Amino acid sequence: MTNMLILNLALADSLIMLFGLPEIVLFMMNDGWQLGQAACSVDRTVLVCALYSSVLTLVAVCIERYIAIVFPIKAHIMCTKRRVFIVMVLIWMVSGVCATPTAVFNRVIQLSETPPQKFCVIAFHTERPRHEMYNLIFKYTESAMFYLGPLVIQVVCYAVIGKRLFVGVDKLHRNGGGVSSASRPNGRGPTRAYSEAIRARRGVVKMLMASVAIYFLSYSPHQVLLVYKSFSSVGFDKTWMFHVFTYTLAYINSAANPVLYCVFSDNFRSKFKVIFHRFSC
Repeated sequence: MTNMLILNLALADSLIMLFGLPEIVLFMMNDGWQLGQAACSVDRTVLVCALYSSVLTLVAVCIERYIAIVFPIKAHIMCTKRRVFIVMVLIWMVSGVCATPTAVFNRVIQLSETPPQKFCVIAFHTERPRHEMYNLIFKYTESAMFYLGPLVIQVVCYAVIGKRLFVGVDKLHRNGGGVSSASRPNGRGPTRAYSEAIRARRGVVKMLMASVAIYFLSYSPHQVLLVYKSFSSVGFDKTWMFHVFTYTLAYINSAANPVLYCVFSDNFRSKFKVIFHRFSC
């Protein structure tokens, strides 16, 4: 079931890279937005929807792993292929609904006079004070739903999973318990299959925890800046280099997941080798 969710995560990451590319290229050229209003609305909406889907998929994977490891007997009933597929559909539906403000309010607006440059930005109101108020409400709601909330859920779940896999199992091994003598070679220690299953689970959990850590580190600068702008009376001068730094962090997150899969997942590496040899022959 985890593989289905990881496939969904890969789809979301691919969309982020694909639809984020025009913006990052234009930004690096320091040339503003050149693709028109329609492209602005479509590109940003798909990009935001994919971002939301990515973080919700990470939460879904975390919960699926939590159920599989903490409640292994119930997992066969709760985490069926059909239910996981329904969760994937719901993730994209919720992401699409939450991306609606981006589709409705994104505009191409000229923000720079010298030189004259247009940017694809979200504009809730023509009056600046009202726009700033609505934008602040929107940003804090977005932060709670797709940053803080998911972070708390995943930290708690992975803490319990880590305790079960990395502490509980080691204690079980030291005590020689948890596996019947009939399933132990020479009556000692767990079987090789049992040990390999635990090692594989640990590898998957390490990979997913690393993916979560990279995601939240990548988007933390935006959240820190949001809090700073809300409570500080001194304005923050967002320089071009700062923009480059935050954009680079965001896209590193989407590009990092395949590397993590390759580093931590034996199954991913073996399947990738099979596919690579099949297409290279």
